[in-house]
This record gives sequence, structure tokens and C-alpha cells, in this order.
Amino acid sequence: MTPPPFHDFDILREAMAALPPASSVQPNETISLDRVFTPESHRAVLDPGRQLIVGNRGMGKSLWAHALSNREVRQSVSDIYRQPALARTDVVIGFNGADKPSSVAPTHEAIGRAIEHGFSEEEIWRAVVFRAIRDVCGSSEEVRFESSLERLRAAPELFENTLLGADDRLRAEERKVLILFDALDRLADNWRSIRALTSSLMKRALGLRSFASFRAKIFIRPDQFSDPEIFRFPDGSKLKNDHVDLSWQPHELYGLLFFETLRDPGAHTAMFRLASSLDAEAALSPEGLRSRRAQQQQIDIVNALAGPFMGSDARRGRVYTWIPLHLSDARNSCSPRTFLTAWREAARQDPAPSDRVVDHLGLIEGVRRASAARLNELREDYRWIDEALGALRGQFVPITRQELFDIWAVQRVVAKILENESKGISQAPVDLIDGPDALSQLLAAMKDIAVVEERANGKINVPDIFRVEAGIKRKGGVAVPRRQ
Repeated sequence: MTPPPFHDFDILREAMAALPPASSVQPNETISLDRVFTPESHRAVLDPGRQLIVGNRGMGKSLWAHALSNREVRQSVSDIYRQPALARTDVVIGFNGADKPSSVAPTHEAIGRAIEHGFSEEEIWRAVVFRAIRDVCGSSEEVRFESSLERLRAAPELFENTLLGADDRLRAEERKVLILFDALDRLADNWRSIRALTSSLMKRALGLRSFASFRAKIFIRPDQFSDPEIFRFPDGSKLKNDHVDLSWQPHELYGLLFFETLRDPGAHTAMFRLASSLDAEAALSPEGLRSRRAQQQQIDIVNALAGPFMGSDARRGRVYTWIPLHLSDARNSCSPRTFLTAWREAARQDPAPSDRVVDHLGLIEGVRRASAARLNELREDYRWIDEALGALRGQFVPITRQELFDIWAVQRVVAKILENESKGISQAPVDLIDGPDALSQLLAAMKDIAVVEERANGKINVPDIFRVEAGIKRKGGVAVPRRQ
């Protein structure tokens, strides 16, 4: 569809260039209702009955964990997703990696001290659940976590009695309690302790199912989810098999882009004026659930904002599909933070086009910068990928498994990763041990976090979003142009 004459491109460009930085949600940060977008695929994420949510860095684990702590947000998403139980649910943070102690959640340091003083992982999570229930019922524990541990050890029956009494009371009041757990990689300083704590937490979450009023919701990284030891307890498979993958579909990403742009008062008017001229107002619905039904209207707006093609014609791809494709990882998943970064950086490029908000050259540069930011984000959680990808600089992909292993072996990649861990520089992948299976374990870790993919023909590929920034070459294909 050819858009009619439009004169607000400068206003929209300014708004997109000012999209907020893609920063992480900080522990205990308040997420207000105006920041909450509701993708259709996240319905199961917010279901109080689904206890395990798996998502990579930047997918929204911490945002949802903290947004659910806001009663106003819970009421709104309860209506939007038609989950009335959420509106009757009290939400408490059980752990989120915060340095500031609370009457419920222990800090990383408090957990470490508890283990040093001989308390088990099971006792730690019993104390957290006990404190959460006491907090909801109006009898908060003191901030000192050790006091609750000591109290429960001295009176073992107190835990069961407290939960049974609270369950009866809450059931009569038709109320629920949801205890949220996030940032589990910050539970301890080494994977052995993190694994033991996480596995114990999973068992405690499963045990809460025997009560009518209590549930846990655990947000976890994919590499931890892939660790079989975490679920090696009776009925652990029940929890694992009922997990929810936190992901975003392309139409949801575009819905989010419009949602964030509309938060600018000036852009709000301009966007609706543009959508009205295209008969595409449905694409600007603040409720993400409607974005799937408005895909053609989204395409019409994107074509007006950026042109339909990543060049002079369709041979280099269509903007609407090209952007999420080139920002996707090995699971064909694009993080919302990365997607918004690409559009923000595209809107900041000079010279700006006169007949649209951004052009294809600006978008190409925006994708490059977003790719660099995405790789840096993953480095914060997985510092070891620098060694793994750095060894491939200048190499061509796809590559055979044996060729990859030969390169890693010659450059001593596994040894360097383990040396960095021993020096306290960074954690190695879960379960990586120097031995005959080390290279396979490293490849498995790369696949777990979607930095590489193993194709049906057995060859290993690195998606563009990581490949370009890491200086890895691609066999075949056409190089994209750069702005002069």
C-alpha cells in the first residue's frame, strides 16, 4: 500500500531516537502500569499455575517478576488475559538477587552465611516460604534472615502449622499467594552451590502444590534449565515438562515498538494520524493480544515509516521480516530490548531521509549496533562466550563439528575458560569439566543459550546477530551495504 502524503516524520523520528535505553530491570524496581505491554504469547507466563518460566537475557524475566509485584498491574493483566485468579493473588518476591535485605527475600550474602552456619538448602527455602506467608498474613518476620532459620529449626512444627493455618484462611477468603524467584544465577558464587540451591527450590515449589493457596513462580535461564541435575528428584520431570518459554513473535515486537513510541505525547498524535491515513489504527492497540490480528496493518505502518524494502526492491528483503530475522538467535528468537535498540539507533542516523522516519541504510546500521549490544548483554551473564566465539574470528560458518572442535582444541578454549573460573574472572558453563567430553559440553552450552545452532546436516552455524560482531565470516550470501 502506498501511503498518502504525511508530514510528521520528524516528530516520529525524534520519538524513536529517544526510546529509553535498553537497561536491565534492577532488583526491587517498581514497574508501573504504563510500562507494561501484554503480548499474546505471554498469557501462560502470567498463569499462576505455571511455575517455571525459562528465558534468556533481555527477554523480560525480571520485568514480569517485578511487574507482578504491582497490584495495579496484576489487576490490569488479569482483565486482559482473562485470568481472574491474578486479581485475587498476593505476590511476594522470594529472591531476586537484591543486595538490600527485606522481611521476605534473603540476600546472596545471607544465603551464603546460612550455608556456612550449617543450614541446608531445604531449610533456607522453608524459611523463605515461611517469611512470605507471614508477610501476606500481616505478621512479617524481622529483616535478619538468620532469625527465621533459627526459629524454624528450634520449632520444626511451626512451618507446617503456619502454612496449614494460612491455607485455610486464604482459601476461605478466596485469595492466593504467589512467591516469585528471579536471578537464580546470583544465589551463590559457584555452579555447585547454585545447582544445589536451585534444585532444592524446585522441590519446594513442587511441594507447594499440595496447598490450595500457595504457588511459586520461578524465572530461570536456559542453561540452568538444561542442567539435568537440577531436576534429579522425585517428580522433578513434572515441573520441568510444564515449563513456559518466554519468547516474542515478530508481530509482538512491532506491537511493542508502536507501544513505546506512543508513550511520547507528540508521537502519539502523529502515529495515530499516520495509522488513520492507512486505515491501520488496529495496529496501535495498547493491548499486545491484538497484534496478531493486525499484522497487515502493522506492515502498512512499517512500510510508511521505513519503506517496504531493505534496498531498492524486494531482492534484499522486506523491512518487516528482515529486521527480526537478522536480530534473532539460534532459536529464531529476538529479544525486545535488541529490537527496540535497532530502531532507536536507526532513527539517530544522519543524514535522515525526508520522506520517511528511517531508511534501509539506517536500519542496517541500527541492526549492527543492536547486535553489538546483544552480544555485550550475553557476555554479562556468560563471560565465557568471548573465548568460545573469539577462537572463530576470521573463520567461515557453517562449519563441521570436527572443524569447530579442532579450532577450539588448538586455541585451548576449554582450558582458558576453566582458568578464568579458577581466577574468579567468570563462571564456566554449567558442568564444563576438562576431559574427553569437554568440547561437546561447550558446544551444548552454546546451543543452550542459542548462540550457535546445529543444523540437520550436522554443521554448526552462528546466527548473524552474534557472527558479525564476533568477526566470524559467512559462506555465501551477499554483503549488505554501509552508509557512506
